[in-house]
Amino acid sequence: MALPPWTIEVLRRGLTDAARKASEPQTLEKIKSQATEILQDLPQTAARHLDAVLRSAEAGKRSVEQWSRKHSAIAIPMLNASGVLIHEFGTGVPLPDKVLEVGRELISGEVVQGEAEQVRLAKRVQRLLSSQDHSLLITANFSAAMTAFSLLVQRRNLVVHRGHSVALPDGTPLPEAFQTLVPLIQEVGSINRIDPHDFDGLDSFCAIFADGGTNPVVPLDLSNHDAQQAAVLPLATLQASEFEQIPSAEEMLNQGIDYVMMPGNGLAAGPSCGLLIGPTEEIEWIRNSTAWSTLRASDALQGMMVVALEEAASDPSNLPVHALLSTSEENLRGRAERLATRLSAVDTIRSCQITADEARLTPTGRWRFPSRQLCLQHQTLTPTQWVEQLREEVPSIEASITGDQLKIDLRWISPADDRKIAAAFGESDQGNTEADTPEANVE
Repeated sequence: MALPPWTIEVLRRGLTDAARKASEPQTLEKIKSQATEILQDLPQTAARHLDAVLRSAEAGKRSVEQWSRKHSAIAIPMLNASGVLIHEFGTGVPLPDKVLEVGRELISGEVVQGEAEQVRLAKRVQRLLSSQDHSLLITANFSAAMTAFSLLVQRRNLVVHRGHSVALPDGTPLPEAFQTLVPLIQEVGSINRIDPHDFDGLDSFCAIFADGGTNPVVPLDLSNHDAQQAAVLPLATLQASEFEQIPSAEEMLNQGIDYVMMPGNGLAAGPSCGLLIGPTEEIEWIRNSTAWSTLRASDALQGMMVVALEEAASDPSNLPVHALLSTSEENLRGRAERLATRLSAVDTIRSCQITADEARLTPTGRWRFPSRQLCLQHQTLTPTQWVEQLREEVPSIEASITGDQLKIDLRWISPADDRKIAAAFGESDQGNTEADTPEANVE
């Protein structure tokens, strides 16, 4: 249908009026100004949207990577922020590179093994002992070291004083720690006092003492008896160290103790195994017993432990665990302040406070070191839920709970891992500062 003439006239006049107004200078200037504002705003708006997209993509990528690693990895790395070094889930402290390398070589099967390797390792171990009258055995684990020692019941009585029927740091009472031979271990004396006369009437025995964390082992004067003495040290170093509160096998032997049982991992800086040190004659008797083949560590474990002990003897500062023990309180304070600043900017964290409680070597006991902690509250999660969530991260983070707060202790965390701690709590990598550089963590 054709448009009426009056309609055509109205449209013509409207277009003529619009063209006239568009040609006016003030109208053109207004349009130009609005266009300029729109063009200037576009990069900022685009940048904001792009940043949001990138943050979302980064978070999504990290979640996918964590899920993939968690479901494909056999060994999940752990950061021990619990404040307790000897933790039920491990120490979180890596082995020295040399120790790992020798383990890889021995496991590969391309090296000499068997009796020839055992002789070679025994010679290297012997050079590590200050007393040439003693020898050292490396067992599959700490319990195996105690079981190997208990074989000596065939040569002399094994006796525990009731004053030393203490609970070891893992909660096991000393007599029960010897497992199958518990009925063969005698108990003497009372729990209130320890006196050499408590052993009167016993012939040819070995008295067993343990460091449960309350008091150090002190040998008794048993010169009037045909007696030997053994010390069970749930944590120790082979040689004496600069940390006076930490016991060492060397100190025990110098004080008159005949046998020392200690773990190879932890402070000794080796893999999970056990160490048994004693008079050479008795140690050789154990080595030649039929039970020894079931108690000894594998060639790989023995080789790794020997290298770890050699590293500790030559330069303890090369050991990761020694570096953590040596970290100054000032270093911990500075790192805590930098981490607190970074985590306070994370939206999911409601509050962040720094505390100065002591860190521990074991859950209980006298072995404590000054430290710094971050006490955090989540916007929505309870501390228990938060701990479980962090435990499922990759790397897994082991934290503790105090009241209604999650506690992150830095004593057993390497400065290089502060960045991983921040990332696990939701901080973007873009928030990293020079605090993550090695120079910022130098003593």
